[in-house]
Amino acid sequence: MKNINVGMIGFGYMGKMHTMCYDIMKYYYNTDVNVNMYAVSKTSKTSFPIKFEKIYPDYKSLINDENVDVIDICVPNFLHKEILIEAIKAGKHIYCEKPLAADIESANEVMEAYKKYNYNKTSRITFEYRFVPAIMRAKQIIDEGKIGNIIHFNFKYYGSEFLDPNRPISWQSTKEKSGGGVLYALGTHAIDLIHYLIGDIDEVYADKRTHFKKRPLLGTDKTVDVEIEDILNVQLYSGDKMGTLLLSQVAAGSGIDLTFEIYGEKGAIKFTHDNPNVIYYFNNEDEKSPIGGLSGFKAIETTQKYGKAASFPPPRVNIAWTRYHIASIFDFIDAVANNTKAYPDIQDGYKVQLVTDAIYKSAEIKKSITVK
Repeated sequence: MKNINVGMIGFGYMGKMHTMCYDIMKYYYNTDVNVNMYAVSKTSKTSFPIKFEKIYPDYKSLINDENVDVIDICVPNFLHKEILIEAIKAGKHIYCEKPLAADIESANEVMEAYKKYNYNKTSRITFEYRFVPAIMRAKQIIDEGKIGNIIHFNFKYYGSEFLDPNRPISWQSTKEKSGGGVLYALGTHAIDLIHYLIGDIDEVYADKRTHFKKRPLLGTDKTVDVEIEDILNVQLYSGDKMGTLLLSQVAAGSGIDLTFEIYGEKGAIKFTHDNPNVIYYFNNEDEKSPIGGLSGFKAIETTQKYGKAASFPPPRVNIAWTRYHIASIFDFIDAVANNTKAYPDIQDGYKVQLVTDAIYKSAEIKKSITVK
């Protein structure tokens, strides 16, 4: 049994999710790895729902402990940079929530440290949708040439988190702390999927809107200006392939409303998170007669068909959001145990950051921007 010691920095919403995944990973996978948990907190370790081996008063103490192998970063976006740089300097494996940093300047500083210290450990930026079996199957279908050369594509990610005008200002809705609005919260996932499935984005043309321009300041009767965007529409280019990206956090009725369509010369694929258990595939070479023949989009059932070391639950069982995180955590820990790379990594996170920076610049000047 191999022991890997993981240090959690941040124990909010996503911190709890990551911690839970490390804790229950052993039920889902046949693995000879045992994960021990460490954390940063000013409270007693007995106040947490799981066992932390040790509690540190600050993140530098945790990072500098030679017994800690992995640093997991789940703090607000504006704090990513300094923790990432310290973890890179210390030569730790890194699991970090998206985005890489709050802005391109901070991301550049992270990458400077990455190069300066010749960072070669296992890293992961949490783009968990790469670990949906339906999307993994979509990647296989594309790579196998089943839809031929890609012509164009459409991605949409809508939510309703900011539809309530009485939702108070928080770090997520403060430009200084979050770095951005719907583009960072939802769009980074879609951008990573475009890179994963289609190729690098090299040009963008964007427009953005803030629907609710003021929000209440918690605990007061004051309202303050909202600095982040609620809605964003982007025209994208990847080589000779053209696509769209539509984002909103004020879309009534939307939960995880993630959909995409990819059209090629020989066929097409579609995905909707309304049913993440299937990927829809169209083969343009299917017989179209008589009366339609066998032509049409076919639902390929993927459910929890992860293969590899996955042992629970049975592959036939329907899938949900938590399971993507468990799969991402296992993939990362397995790579750490075997001293291999894991993707999406820090460099993938930086590629996404370059695109978000270009999108914001384009939306400001109302012109097309080359990603560089």
